[in-house]
Amino acid sequence: MKIIASSTLLFSYQLEEVFNIAKQLGYDGIEVWHFHLIKTGEEKNCAELRKLAQQLNLSLSFHALSWDLNFTSKLDQVREASLNMLQESIDIATELNANPVVIHPGRLTIPGDSTEEYWRSLTEGVKRLTSHAQLKNRTIGLEVMEHIPNEFFTTPEDANRILDEITSPNMGITFDAAHVPLEIDPIEYISQMNKVIHVHLSDLTRQKRHIALNTGDRDFTEFVKYVIDNTQADVAIEGLELQQSDWLAKHNMNEMNLLVQSAENNKEI
Repeated sequence: MKIIASSTLLFSYQLEEVFNIAKQLGYDGIEVWHFHLIKTGEEKNCAELRKLAQQLNLSLSFHALSWDLNFTSKLDQVREASLNMLQESIDIATELNANPVVIHPGRLTIPGDSTEEYWRSLTEGVKRLTSHAQLKNRTIGLEVMEHIPNEFFTTPEDANRILDEITSPNMGITFDAAHVPLEIDPIEYISQMNKVIHVHLSDLTRQKRHIALNTGDRDFTEFVKYVIDNTQADVAIEGLELQQSDWLAKHNMNEMNLLVQSAENNKEI
């Protein structure tokens, strides 16, 4: 298992700086957010960033565009624009040699709508994106989302259903531990999901998700042990730091090291 830093842990820095800081802190890789590349104007620097990652021995995964997109929208133009931009994300990931490519599913347009009509759009969209990923030799990690209004791809049953409907070696599931309701053990969720290829980790409270590890209401000790023992997935630590500070990235690395050490100690007992 590799420990990967989401680039948003250092969102105020250029990606070149993010790579170097994360390496110094002990991370094994970076999950590059496409929006981060756009924000810093580094979309044209993918060749240099790919070379730097190789020099630093950093693995790269990629978070496709998600903010403002909805490829299950009831508006044809929104669906098409979203799918086109997600294909561009796959292209950028290819230039970086980043894999897998994390993609968010679509959302409901009208709160309370039946999900089946949206599910058809989801399946059609994921088939198109998976075909594009196959051409680019990338793998999609479709992310299971939070239990919040308008999200409809939120459970192990949803994850397994899409995998049954789209059987491709270029698609798997991204599991986000902060998306699991606090009253449910994340091991209960992940153990029911087929083909989890990537894991996101951050803490949460009932008021807020994606906060620093060990500052919320979840104890991830057993969860990290489960991931190490039962999956081949790397763990990308998420969070958002808008200031010029490496505190969040450093804190999360320290906490993750403690979780991994605890898992290893339990093996020895």
